[in-house]
Amino acid sequence: MSRVTVRRNVHFLDGGNNELLGFWQNGSVVWNQIAEWLHITITLPSMQYAVFRCIESGDPQDPATNHGPSINLSGNNNTVDPGYYVLLSASGEYRNPDPLLSLSFSLTRTLIGEPLDITITEERAIPRSVSHNLSSPDPRVGSPYHFNSKLVIILIVAGQQIALFRQRVRERDDGCVVTGTRALFQDYDIFEAAYIFPLAHLDLWRSGQWSQRIEDDFPNVGASKIHSVQNGILLTQNAHTLFDKYKIAIDPDDNYKITCFVPDILRCDGQYMVQSNYPQHYRPLRSLLKYNFRMAVLCNMKARGPEYDWDEDITPGMDPVAEISNSEKGKLRFELVMAERLNSFIE
Repeated sequence: MSRVTVRRNVHFLDGGNNELLGFWQNGSVVWNQIAEWLHITITLPSMQYAVFRCIESGDPQDPATNHGPSINLSGNNNTVDPGYYVLLSASGEYRNPDPLLSLSFSLTRTLIGEPLDITITEERAIPRSVSHNLSSPDPRVGSPYHFNSKLVIILIVAGQQIALFRQRVRERDDGCVVTGTRALFQDYDIFEAAYIFPLAHLDLWRSGQWSQRIEDDFPNVGASKIHSVQNGILLTQNAHTLFDKYKIAIDPDDNYKITCFVPDILRCDGQYMVQSNYPQHYRPLRSLLKYNFRMAVLCNMKARGPEYDWDEDITPGMDPVAEISNSEKGKLRFELVMAERLNSFIE
């Protein structure tokens, strides 16, 4: 018997009572989504296992024996109730202390399960740092920061790809796409342009040939196209932190539904991404949002590691390099921060 220490209220166990997967349910996740999440995290074909609700009170002691009938996942839009579930084979006989209940399930040919060896994928979400310093509002003097061709030329000549990226995301979204908070009078002080695919992993961006999927035809968007407006969304500062930490994500295959994988302080779980009326080739790229959503599922279903929850609150006056280096998995964190900053100067 084993349990993880991360905060969850939905737990998936194997027949040996070991916790395999889980997540925090805020109320929007349905079984049809779980079918996809299990497909992402389990290496077995989905027809070889089934999900059963544990019927013991509290933390179960014998889930392989004490469980209800199998739960149909595909096309099931019923909300997942918090609790314990066991993953068993899609075969076997129903076993329950109540013989009448057991007989009734046998007569209705309900799918039954037996313990089986379930292997979890070794794929992990790519770690990323919170990029407030790269996308936070820039100092402005006088009138609101307007977008014009002269500014574009200045930004391109100066090589300030991030500034150009930020301005284009602001102009398109004009508010947080997760919370719906609008930027009144073009005041972007609490908003940040977030990269969907992190700058720190420019090597993965290139090896994945993401630039070939970008449809943005804006001139001088850069050779790699990682600074394309299609790789960005505008968020409030707190939403940006949660997004970069894989605590919230957007599923474009579910009508751009937002899932919050931790207790929902933003009240965004189950809401839908605010979309602009810009042409499709300037909107966030569907496949990038889907990739990010997959990373969030891997991160949260498999149990978050320390590399996903670094403390970002560095006291003013403290040495940020020392603070980062001395944190858990500090070497990885330092490398990510440095890669992100260096890649910001690469087209």
